[in-house]
Amino acid sequence: MTDMSRWIVLNLLSCLLLCGCAPFASGPGEEAAPALQWPPPPLPARIVRVGEIDDYRLFTRKPTLWTKVVDLLSGGEPARLVRPYGIHSDGNGRVLVADTGGSRVLDLDTARGRYEVLTGTEEGTLKTPIAITGDGLGHYYITDSSRGMVFRYSPGTGVLAKFTKGHLLRPTGIAFNRHNQHVYVSDTAAHQVVAFDLAGIERFRIGTRGSAWGEFNFPTDLFVDNRGQVFVTDSLNWRVQVLTPEGQLVTQFGRSGDSMGYFAKPKGVAADSEGHIYVVDALLGSVQVFDDEGQLLLTFGTHGRRDGEFWMPSGICIDQNDRIYVTDTYNRRIQIFQYVPQHAPHGVTAKKGSR
Repeated sequence: MTDMSRWIVLNLLSCLLLCGCAPFASGPGEEAAPALQWPPPPLPARIVRVGEIDDYRLFTRKPTLWTKVVDLLSGGEPARLVRPYGIHSDGNGRVLVADTGGSRVLDLDTARGRYEVLTGTEEGTLKTPIAITGDGLGHYYITDSSRGMVFRYSPGTGVLAKFTKGHLLRPTGIAFNRHNQHVYVSDTAAHQVVAFDLAGIERFRIGTRGSAWGEFNFPTDLFVDNRGQVFVTDSLNWRVQVLTPEGQLVTQFGRSGDSMGYFAKPKGVAADSEGHIYVVDALLGSVQVFDDEGQLLLTFGTHGRRDGEFWMPSGICIDQNDRIYVTDTYNRRIQIFQYVPQHAPHGVTAKKGSR
């Protein structure tokens, strides 16, 4: 934008303000579009879309007319996500995003209205950050698949340091288990899940390559519920396996297919406060919701670019407020939904689950 164009825009906006007109306001009689919900009306909503993150600067502060004017006049480009994958929310206004395509992690702190962009450390730069988890003690853990390691990030000090002591082949998913204070990492290329203590020392490994129960074929994403059970997306066995903290199989569900209730390319996994299990499927472009016996309850989303649609979605996080964050990877955004708790459906045991 030229200096003359900016001068014209500034004067136009000033005139609008003096006239009491807001150029971004809705016109008289206009109503906001109804929120997307699943299942659709007239059935009661269980999932409601509440927003998205694409320009991460605007997520940390409420945009006003003046901030829009400043952005416009400064000629600044939107701070867009490149290719987000993993996401973690502490439920208190802090959201961390592994922007894999940008080789960075974004620390979005809405409580303080600011953000940090993490690109590396003295030990090296981030290359392919995939997933993030937190230990509830103010530390966050980030897998980097290309570097074969896990980093620990402490927002209080701003330090991003190497966490794991040994080399992993291709770490992807990560989850913290508060019951035994272990950090679980899916080493995808090794077809194993590895448990580390909070000193970064490996304690044990779970599984080997195969299709039998307790075996994995390129495991990716992880989730730990409030009972300490470890959920593993066993991607090329097209299933989710549920393990005890020690690695014994509890149950499994899923099989290969291209329709709802089946998996084509399962990725992120999480659970809401009533214990319903959410699995992101990148190829189906949807999120499927199951009960604790693996029976399909609901799906939301389809392939596309509009609100409530996905293009190769990857990660998912559900905070303690049942706010659902889904990384819509190739649409370069994060879509935000809200679970609406109701009486659990028949046959579903209501139990608490958390990231």
